[in-house]
Amino acid sequence: MPNLDHTRLLASGSAGCPVTELVIPALLLRAPEAEWSELVHIYVPHGPTVAFSGRDLRSPGIAEATEVAHAAGFETVVRSPGGRMVAYDSGAVVIDHLDRTTGIRHAGSSTFAANAGSHVQVLRGLADIDARVGEVDGEYCPGEFSINVGGVAKVVGSAQRVTATGSLFSTVVQVAVSDRVRAVITDVSEALGYDLRAGSIAGLADYAPSLTAGEVALAFAADYRDRLGLTDGPLPAEVVAHASTVTPGASPFHVDDWTRANPVGAGQG
Repeated sequence: MPNLDHTRLLASGSAGCPVTELVIPALLLRAPEAEWSELVHIYVPHGPTVAFSGRDLRSPGIAEATEVAHAAGFETVVRSPGGRMVAYDSGAVVIDHLDRTTGIRHAGSSTFAANAGSHVQVLRGLADIDARVGEVDGEYCPGEFSINVGGVAKVVGSAQRVTATGSLFSTVVQVAVSDRVRAVITDVSEALGYDLRAGSIAGLADYAPSLTAGEVALAFAADYRDRLGLTDGPLPAEVVAHASTVTPGASPFHVDDWTRANPVGAGQG
């Protein structure tokens, strides 16, 4: 029986390169056994990443979009959660919330609504930011439960993946959006044929210039720790080691294809 003190874990810090960062939650989600019921991993990304979704792969412009991202110096990965393309670098914060107690019948809009409500409260507590829940006109990766500032620009987006073993709810918080991130979101969206209003791209630092990604990560960690009763601890070592064996081949690298072909062994995770 798992140690009950460690069934709800909070892990912090990047665990490797952009590909490894996105492989780890997919492996954790699909591991047949685990000594945790919930695990939240909060980190500042290692490097510039364009995270595509399975939906993006159906666009006739995916090859061009991949080339555009590479030319801008971004790693291209097809992430496990749904939604649409998102781009980020070390000016962002990523939150992966894995829940093995959640059946598919419990996952859906209520999960998005609950997380968006909590995230808005964290942002409002960080600075004088008019954070709101809702899609803004012309945003990238549009969603009903995006978080915007003042009804004008998107700063937080989330996506979900549900399997027989649980759910993965992944969130990207844009803190300091660099010129290269703005440009690659614009150019990749154009290649994929997605409508985009450039003014909808923003980071928290556009409204509270003193904020850093590290400070935002700490604030979200404190919220998850208190709200869910999490215990601080490391990511499962076996999963991190397994994810580190990835050798990206075809581009964009498809996380789900790799994890299905290279699952964590029984008893790991």
